[in-house]
Amino acid sequence: MKHYHAMKICVLNLSGNVGKTTLAAHLLGAFRPNAKILSVESVNNTDATQIDSLTIEEFSAARFRDIYRELMMSDDLIVDVGASNVTVFMEELIKYRSAAGEFDLIVVPTVPADKQQKDTIATIEWLHRLGIAGRKIRVVFNQHQGSDTIDRMYAHIMGFALEDGKDKAHWMPAPVVTANDVYELIKATRMTMAELATDPTDWRARRHEARAAGDMDALELAMDGQIAHDLGSTAYANLQQAYSDLLAPYAGTARRA
Repeated sequence: MKHYHAMKICVLNLSGNVGKTTLAAHLLGAFRPNAKILSVESVNNTDATQIDSLTIEEFSAARFRDIYRELMMSDDLIVDVGASNVTVFMEELIKYRSAAGEFDLIVVPTVPADKQQKDTIATIEWLHRLGIAGRKIRVVFNQHQGSDTIDRMYAHIMGFALEDGKDKAHWMPAPVVTANDVYELIKATRMTMAELATDPTDWRARRHEARAAGDMDALELAMDGQIAHDLGSTAYANLQQAYSDLLAPYAGTARRA
């Protein structure tokens, strides 16, 4: 990929239900093919572990020493911190004082719900108190819906960005990931969004073959495949733009030791 640089990236939010794992897989992992993904989760296997092309290792936050070793050993890493482990993970970051400095970028996904927006602000404040420079912190505006602006849909966060949080994160250009039904549909495919969108299967031909054979099950599969491909193509174009916006502040800069 053009201008690809190895980076150590952490995806976290004090809140659950903001799409951390979805973004770790489809926004980061799919566009960073050299990166290993560490899934910090102890409740269940994440959906990302079902994607065939991604290399994922699972840890609980209680094994932070092992996670820290991975951080020190790797130059290209994505650490996805699940909601069940985020509090312990953040406590461990305080104890292991140099660990937070290993990250080149901390991605904080958010969604329009008021609670998640407020938790996102609390997450940024916590990272600031930990001493992480605002230039390393990026908010991804996930599940954006309709034509409303991010200023209106994420009013709590944008108000924070203009005042108390102005220097506590790097706000522009704002990475926006649009809501799309395909994020649920893709779970059954074992693909990244990039793979789904570029899948060369001719679903129209599959429909004609199924009709000719009178195979209604195959026809249903072909129609579902076309629907998923169409939605996936739209989502993939959006993810490409969001990924570009996410890394724009760091373009052309090599990873610092």
